[in-house]
Amino acid sequence: MRHSAEVFLGAGLAPLVAVVSTDPALRRALDGLALLLVENPTPETGISRSIALGIAAVPAQADAALIGVADQPHLTASGLRSLMDAFRPGTMVVPRYGDHRGNPVLFDRRFFGELERLSGDRGGQRLIAAHPAAAIEVALPQAMGIDVDRPEEWPS
Repeated sequence: MRHSAEVFLGAGLAPLVAVVSTDPALRRALDGLALLLVENPTPETGISRSIALGIAAVPAQADAALIGVADQPHLTASGLRSLMDAFRPGTMVVPRYGDHRGNPVLFDRRFFGELERLSGDRGGQRLIAAHPAAAIEVALPQAMGIDVDRPEEWPS
């Protein structure tokens, strides 16, 4: 989690909002980083709740929000900057890793209301499907899209 936060900060994202469960180990993992910590007391309700909490914490002057996850160990700051460079007002910027789309996704503020109303364990991909003309794809190296689900999968 700390590695991912450092990558996002290294890309120049500010403010960085990290949505975490009530597990104190997660807070400790992020100690000392310049970010805003938001607690999700009900992570079992699905990713949509974390997205809504994070979007609610985005400052009013922000034009967009990049929503990412903490389980992509090969994602780089330069990959994130590629997404940010492709952004245009009114769009969503979606990475393409080989034959599939993935995370993180950059959403224009116009989508914030829809992001806050998501439910269940599906995230922003619903918005991309609902607004295909607003989606800009950016090809990133396939390795950047690899996510890990268990500690033994994390690269050493």
